[in-house]
Amino acid sequence: MLVQNNKKELRKLISCVASVFPKDVVVGFDNPDHALSYAESKQVDICFADVEMDSTTGFALTRELRDRNENIRVSLMADNSAYALDAWRFHVNDYLVKPVTKDSVLHTVEACNL
Repeated sequence: MLVQNNKKELRKLISCVASVFPKDVVVGFDNPDHALSYAESKQVDICFADVEMDSTTGFALTRELRDRNENIRVSLMADNSAYALDAWRFHVNDYLVKPVTKDSVLHTVEACNL
């Protein structure tokens, strides 16, 4: 599952992650509330979420997702490394600096033992 409020970036991210997971369902949301609704009814193994979103943060989204599924793996993304220490303290599985590439997604896969 991908959560990114910029629709253009979301389309690129979907394409990138789908190239790494060609046999899996890759869904993207530009609205964190829609992502949470999806996660309530579907099994989500990993979530790539932007740290800065219009209506919430990736940290708040991570907390809500983990309340629903304590085994979900979360990788946060941002334009720079400014939130990396906070991400580490929040126990996310990986932190990606945009632009997200196939190599960075593969790194996340390894970090999450997928």
